Amino acid sequence: MSEFWKKKMRTLLYTFDYDKDGYISEQDAADMGYGFAGAYNATPEKKENLASMFKKAWGKYMKAGDLETDPRLTVTTLIESIKQQFYDPDLMILTVSMMRSMFELIDASQDGYLQPDEFSDWFKNLGVPEGTYDLKFAFDAVDVNGDGKISVEEFIAAFHDFLFSQDESSPNKYFFGPLVDETEYP
Repeated sequence: MSEFWKKKMRTLLYTFDYDKDGYISEQDAADMGYGFAGAYNATPEKKENLASMFKKAWGKYMKAGDLETDPRLTVTTLIESIKQQFYDPDLMILTVSMMRSMFELIDASQDGYLQPDEFSDWFKNLGVPEGTYDLKFAFDAVDVNGDGKISVEEFIAAFHDFLFSQDESSPNKYFFGPLVDETEYP
């Protein structure tokens, strides 16, 4: 895998490292699900559902780790796990389900599309500092048909591109905001 792809994985881990301690524990994964759902005033059932999905994803991404002696998802573990499971349909199904659930929360208007303000809230709720990204560029990259709104299919496709593509020119590399390098998050 390319250094560029590894940088995207570092960004993914940084984004979901709820307490910013350099790794994701199973509890961090659940807290992220609860916290993200709570930011959108989700029902208790939706909070539980998202927390459960985050914990399942953590378990999948820990595949290359050692759950017995060191149950922490680090950048190295994430990279190795995804390399091992690159073509695993179970990882894809879980990822799509999780992103669909997140989309449904982000879609505050419940019209089946993300508007620019809802997409802006997505970045804010992920903790991406304002001014560190070009929101219009990121929105337009995901809105591939250019209709001024993001469908669930476009959202999932953008995440899939972020997670699996090694194309450095893909605008979806900014799906979680600016890429994070080793000096910012080892």
